[in-house]
Amino acid sequence: MADARSIILHEYPSSPFSEKVRLALKLKNLAYARVEQPVIMPKPDLIPLTGGYRRIPVLQIGADIYCDSAIILREIEARYPLYSLKLPGHEGIAQMVAGWADSRWFQSSVAVIFGHMGDNVPEAFIKDREQLSGRPFNVEGMKAVAPMMKDQWRARLMLIEERLAGGKGAGSGNYLIGAKPGLVDVHAYMNVWWMKSAVPEFADACLENAPLTAAWYRRLAEAEGQEPETITSKEAVAIAKDAAPRLVAATTRNEPQEFSPGEKVAVAPDDYGQDWVEGELVHADSQRIIVRRFTPEAETIHVHFPRAGFWVRRV
Repeated sequence: MADARSIILHEYPSSPFSEKVRLALKLKNLAYARVEQPVIMPKPDLIPLTGGYRRIPVLQIGADIYCDSAIILREIEARYPLYSLKLPGHEGIAQMVAGWADSRWFQSSVAVIFGHMGDNVPEAFIKDREQLSGRPFNVEGMKAVAPMMKDQWRARLMLIEERLAGGKGAGSGNYLIGAKPGLVDVHAYMNVWWMKSAVPEFADACLENAPLTAAWYRRLAEAEGQEPETITSKEAVAIAKDAAPRLVAATTRNEPQEFSPGEKVAVAPDDYGQDWVEGELVHADSQRIIVRRFTPEAETIHVHFPRAGFWVRRV
């Protein structure tokens, strides 16, 4: 039964960013519990944990809440170093690949997938994503550009094929950097998984001309891990309420904005879903910011965000 020591993943099955985390947990053979959150708002048992951040996935360990797959993967690797995904050669490059896979490649995936779905996209989903992004969710536009975006998607897929072909002994058993899967593979895997799930005929046609990538994808997809326990969102909130955040050094050394511990700050993504999360600053460095919050539902919690891709300002 999940408790304050458990890894709790707030996700939903079709979320490509959640699949990154699910793959990492499988590769590391870690036990975890999952909470299936709604695809669209409202998310009444998630917001008390995050302070307003509504994107998925969110990771919870006791009263520590990790928002965004970047900080989730960093924390999993720090807490559970065996089996390590931060292998030699992956340092720094993993986040560079993530920036590419999560933005330009992801955008082409969105256009192809929702252009393919066309008029079958639910109206409630469209309205939710318009509120999330602050701009129209133009299905007709995506239908129109989908053929050109398929070209873009394939071009990016073939970069993986080039990388695998360029590695020594490329072929069976190889990954993007070396003979074992690591964080670079986890980040690059996401868009292939999503396209295979949503538009399999297009993904398979592309992979027919990328045999090394097809074999690489199969190896990752077939990785075996522990079957997660499923708990309710209310159970997850209760676990947070009965726990205390992990002790962390209160420091903000070398901060460009000269933040100090205890200051009231707000944090939000710099691209979309800009719901500002306010709290008392606990810790800040080049890769992470932690804010302390208090809510009646969860009491005292620490909410963790990555620095790259997130804005921080004084309240």
